[in-house]
Amino acid sequence: MVINNYKLIVFDLDGTLLTPEFELLPGTVEAVGKLRQLGLRVTVATGRSYKSAQPFLETLEIDEPMVFSNGSVFDNPDTGEREVICGIPLETALIVAMIQSGFNISLKMHFADGRILKSNATPWPDEGKHFEVGQIVENLAAELDDDPIKVVFFGDQEELDRFETKLADILGKKSQVRLFRSHTSYVEMTNKRVSKGDAVQLLIDKLGILPEEVIAVGDQENDFEMIRDLGLGVQAGNHKALSEVSDHQIAHPEKQGIEELYEWLLDRYGREVS
Repeated sequence: MVINNYKLIVFDLDGTLLTPEFELLPGTVEAVGKLRQLGLRVTVATGRSYKSAQPFLETLEIDEPMVFSNGSVFDNPDTGEREVICGIPLETALIVAMIQSGFNISLKMHFADGRILKSNATPWPDEGKHFEVGQIVENLAAELDDDPIKVVFFGDQEELDRFETKLADILGKKSQVRLFRSHTSYVEMTNKRVSKGDAVQLLIDKLGILPEEVIAVGDQENDFEMIRDLGLGVQAGNHKALSEVSDHQIAHPEKQGIEELYEWLLDRYGREVS
């Protein structure tokens, strides 16, 4: 059997392949393997850095070019190198660092060279296991000398809402960044010129794969463009914005969503190979 017309499937990690406890369940790994046996190339487009994603990529045996940091970084198939597409302007990063101290939140700035600067010692869930702690710096603004590729904010939802409102007021309509929720306790920031969808498009152009030959699977706002713009968009869970652009819906991984996806694709698009 093969999946007719599709050549590549692109998965988000957290909430799509990983459970809320950041577990990669055996059933999910098996289902991904079965999708590969149907002739689909398998890759990921994740908000995580490569280092944070690496243990899961190894378990999934993914060796295709990948997208990281919400589309800010991708693997260039032409060179074999990991390349930065676009970072957050340093001026914006300095503003973020200066106003953050007025809110009960913690932030991490990720840089292209792998550095992570953290604003305070507030512990984040699963730090040291699934996420790097980073270097805690007393005066974050004084340490900034380059454009970060991503900033992640951690705190309770009400405080994050307040911070987003304040930042939007300061940056105004000329803001060069986009903010989106990747979890109820996390807000992520990237350059507004990048997205997972744009980075995957760049990747498949280099691989000689057409957008209509790609299946995209994700569960959050940062998956919106790739679910909307690629050939078959599948959402895990029930995110309101994704419901407006997805072609199919599956359960989250802890409820056997990827196993469900395999069976659905096989039933709808599978065909015998002579």
